Amino acid sequence: MQTKFKYSILLLIGILLSSCVSGHQNGQTPPEYDAPAAAGREAAVYREKIASLQNDLAKLNGQTNIVEAEQVAQTAIRYSSYLAEEYELVRPAVLHNVLVRMGLKDRGLCYHWTTDLMKQLELLQLKSYQLYWGVAHRGSELREHNSVVVAAKGRRFEEGIVLDPWRNSGELYWAPVKGDRYPWQARPRNEW
Repeated sequence: MQTKFKYSILLLIGILLSSCVSGHQNGQTPPEYDAPAAAGREAAVYREKIASLQNDLAKLNGQTNIVEAEQVAQTAIRYSSYLAEEYELVRPAVLHNVLVRMGLKDRGLCYHWTTDLMKQLELLQLKSYQLYWGVAHRGSELREHNSVVVAAKGRRFEEGIVLDPWRNSGELYWAPVKGDRYPWQARPRNEW
């Protein structure tokens, strides 16, 4: 009885907060997950964000390909936005997690974001970069977190950049693995 009461309270909170649904939900996402329809300043900010990530990726190794850095940046940022629409995201991310765990949403946990973004980035068949699956607090029911990590080809996981679309509900967050607040570790490739 007490468990049903807890779930009822969580459901009520979810319904009351559902007005915080992401503005990404127009239901008409083109298959190439093009940039969000944004005019003027918003479009400029979007382009600046892609350029900033491209620059950070290019710095990973002086021999990286700037064209590939741009491809990774565009794909990661645009596809994160697309996934927010696909998941019919409710903000904040932790509330969306509650809805997924309650069965009211199908996808949107951090490992869903990681799986989907990883598949999209793998389609690029990168030559200058390698992809890792990062996990923090592995095995913890409430604290485990997963993200894609990009490193220059031949470089270690710890030298990479975390690409985390879950943290800001589809607005891609990135940071050096060593500088992020999560204690990231590489998940073995055979476990992806």
